[in-house]
Amino acid sequence: MTTSFTGDFSDDKVTIQLGDKGQIICYMEKPEIVNDESAFFIIKDQELIGMSLGSVDNFDRATRYLEIRMPENIIPTDFFYFLTKEMDQFGYNLAVDYKLKISQASLKVYQTYWDQISPLLAAFGLRFVAPKKSRQKPRHKFLKSLAEVPFTVDYQGSHATVYWVKNNEFVVKAGAKLNEKVPLTKADLISFAGKFGLRLRQEHEKQLKNDVLLEDITLRSVNEVGTFLYFAGTNSWLQLKAPDGKTLHELTVVK
Repeated sequence: MTTSFTGDFSDDKVTIQLGDKGQIICYMEKPEIVNDESAFFIIKDQELIGMSLGSVDNFDRATRYLEIRMPENIIPTDFFYFLTKEMDQFGYNLAVDYKLKISQASLKVYQTYWDQISPLLAAFGLRFVAPKKSRQKPRHKFLKSLAEVPFTVDYQGSHATVYWVKNNEFVVKAGAKLNEKVPLTKADLISFAGKFGLRLRQEHEKQLKNDVLLEDITLRSVNEVGTFLYFAGTNSWLQLKAPDGKTLHELTVVK
C-alpha cells in the first residue's frame, strides 16, 4: 500500500501532511501545546512507555512524542480505544479500563487507516514488538498505609483531593472542581468518554452544583475517578499525586 504525503521539519519536530488522511507529527521535545483530539504514542529510548489522548502532561522524560491528528471520518475517542487494543496485541497491555463497542463498519475504517499510517509511525521509532518487561499490564495493590494519604488531582481544569480507602473505594472529597468541557467528536457529538462521565455525574447530581462537588462521594476505581473529574483520556494512576509528588502508580505498582 502506497500513501503520498508532503511535509516539513525543524529542529524539534517533523510534520507529515497526509491530505484528507490527517497528519503525523514527530516531536523530539515535549510539545507545549497539543490538540485535544490527537492520539499520542510516547517513546523513551526506543521503548513505548505510554499512550494518551489529547495530553502529554505526565511524560516529561520521554525522548519522542508521536502525534496522530485524525481525519474527519475518524472519531478520536473510538480510534484511541482501537489503538490501545491494537498495541495490546503486540504485548504492550496498554488497553483502557472501560469497554467500548465499535461497529464493524467503523472497525473496517479504523483498520484501513491504521494500515496506512503505521509504517510512518514505525519509521519514527514505534516498535510493534514489545520488550519482555512490558508484556504484563501493571498491577496495583491497595495499601492500608496509604488510606489516609490525600492524593491530589490537577488536570484538564479539574482539581480534587482523593483518598483510596479500600480496594474498590475511592473517596472524592467535597470541594472538588470538575472539568466543565465535555469532550466532543469532530461532528460535535458527545464522545464515548463524555457520555460515561456525564452518566457518572448524573448518578451524583444531588452532590453537584456548577461542576463543584458539595459532598464527599465514593467511586469504585481509579478509572471512574478520572472519568468523573475530567472525562478520562489519560492514565489516571499518574494523575493522583501524594503530597511528596509521587504518583499513585509509583506508590502501589506491583514490581
